[in-house]
This record gives sequence, C-alpha cells and structure tokens, in this order.
Amino acid sequence: MNDAALTDLLAACRTYTGGRVDTRFNEAAQAFYASAKTQPKIAARAARELSRLPPPGAAVLANMLGTIVEKGGAVERSGPAVWELYLAWLPQIHRGFAGRKELSPRQRQLLDAFQLLSQSAVSHLSAMPRERALAAGNKALMAQLAELQDYTPGAAWVRQVLLSRSDDLLVLHLPSRQGFRLRYENIVNGFHLFTLIQAAFGERLPGGRAPNRFIVDMARCVTVAEEGNDEPWWRYQTVQPDAPRLVEISGEASVETISRIDGRQIILLSPAVEGAALWDTSFFTPQLFAMPANVLLEGTLTVQEAAEWFAKAGLPAGEVTDADGADKA
Repeated sequence: MNDAALTDLLAACRTYTGGRVDTRFNEAAQAFYASAKTQPKIAARAARELSRLPPPGAAVLANMLGTIVEKGGAVERSGPAVWELYLAWLPQIHRGFAGRKELSPRQRQLLDAFQLLSQSAVSHLSAMPRERALAAGNKALMAQLAELQDYTPGAAWVRQVLLSRSDDLLVLHLPSRQGFRLRYENIVNGFHLFTLIQAAFGERLPGGRAPNRFIVDMARCVTVAEEGNDEPWWRYQTVQPDAPRLVEISGEASVETISRIDGRQIILLSPAVEGAALWDTSFFTPQLFAMPANVLLEGTLTVQEAAEWFAKAGLPAGEVTDADGADKA
C-alpha cells in the first residue's frame, strides 16, 4: 500500500489549527480521497491515528472518514474509532459546562472541534445499528447529551440519532374499517410521524388531502427546516390494556410510546376534532441528512385481515366512535 497519501494528510492534520484549510491541506485531502477509492483499507489506517492527533486535526480527519462512509465506504473501517473518540471528548466537554466555570483551554479546544467530529459520528452511527442501540440504552450518556444539546449542536445531533426509531406500523381507519401496513424510518416524536403518515396517505382516505410539499420535504430531510406549521387530518389514537376507550397519542412523546398488539404498533384514525393542536416544524429537527425520516405505505389489509385487527383492538364490527374516542355501543 502506498503510504504517501496518508503520511501527507497526517502531517497536515498535526499542524492544522482550525478554520479554513490551506492549499497544502486541501491537496493532501484530495490525494487521500483518491487513494481511499483504490485502497479502501487506508481509511482503517487513518482511523487508528485519530486519538494521536491534536483535536482540530482529529476532527477534520474524522469528518473526512465520515464522507468516505457516506459515499459507500465500509463503516467498520473507521466507525469504532470515530465513536470511541466522540465518547472520549464528550465527558470532558460535559464537565466543563457542568462545573459552571469558564472552560479550560483544553475543553475549549475540544468544543471548537466537536462539531466536525459530531458530523462524522452521525455519518458513522447511521450505519451502525448495534452501536446505536447500545448507546441509546446508556442512561449516563443520554443524560450528558441532553444537558449539552443547548450548548453545542454536536450533542443535539448525536442525541437525535440515538432517539430515532424505525419500525413497522399498522394503521386502522375507523370510519372505513380499512387497515394498512406502513413502515417508518428514523423518527423521534409523534408529530413528525403524523406529518409523514399524512404524506403517505394523501387523499386516499376520507379526510385526507394533497400533502403540502413544503412541509413534507422538510419532514423528510429533503430541504432544510424553516418556520412552518402542520395540522392533523385525523385523530391519532391507540389502545391500552387498562383503558376503557381509545387513548390519544401524544405528538410530543417518543414514537416508542405507541402501543402494540401482537408485537405490532397500532394507530387508529378517526375524523379530526375541531380545535385540534397544530405543530411546528421544530419537531422535525435537528435534521439528520445521513438518516432521513420517512413513512412508507407498504400494503393494504384484506377485508378479513382488517376485521381481525379491529377485533384485536377491541373494536369488532358494529363498534361506533364518538367525540371522546371509540366507545363500545
């Protein structure tokens, strides 16, 4: 393997102090990218050097490795090293803010480079589901990210990655007694899910309409989020074992709170009620362009399948709904 491209890049990273890269650095970076296309293992060798570099150089190299992954490079070559570096920097930055004192020079240096490292962490974590699941279950880590997210976008981005969920979903439309299989990807909260469910159905169901492309493109991370509002076309409810009637799904809550029947998350749609709450596009942020959100309509249940699922939800044929939910007749 030709070491020249990596050697030159590492030398540039050691002297890089932040800000715009100079011509020498840019030339070294382009040579490294070209080498990575023909010698993919060079990314793994570069990743092993991350912890030995000063923070500005480590961050910019990590960011380059993230670019390689986004373009199809194997995440296992650099992902573990990038995530290890992120986990090493995060508590040092957190201690600086938790102490409510002026950041030390070292902490300030890490914070200044943290955004580039975080971009790389997002690029890598998007292709590392096992690591995402483990990190999401780490309460101490999630608490640090939550406490830092207002101080640095790098914490907010990674927290969003770890809170995002993808799952199969069954949607039952009460008035028409129809059922549908959907799949949602990379969504955190109910309001974001509602917007994309509406986009998936459009005018297919009573109460639907042509989606607002301006809103939907922001929800799908096609365009950068701007100020805007969306509104419910239907009432979003689910079932709970200890509740005598359908329960409203909280738009602000995690999509994980949606109840399941036989392991499948269930949403029941009924006509929207007057004065139902709107939601703004802040529920689509922070946007993760490496992990775009979406909802796909995968299929329609047969009449028999839909009837069986309505029965499982405690709403057999003849069930009626009212303004308070679906009450048994």
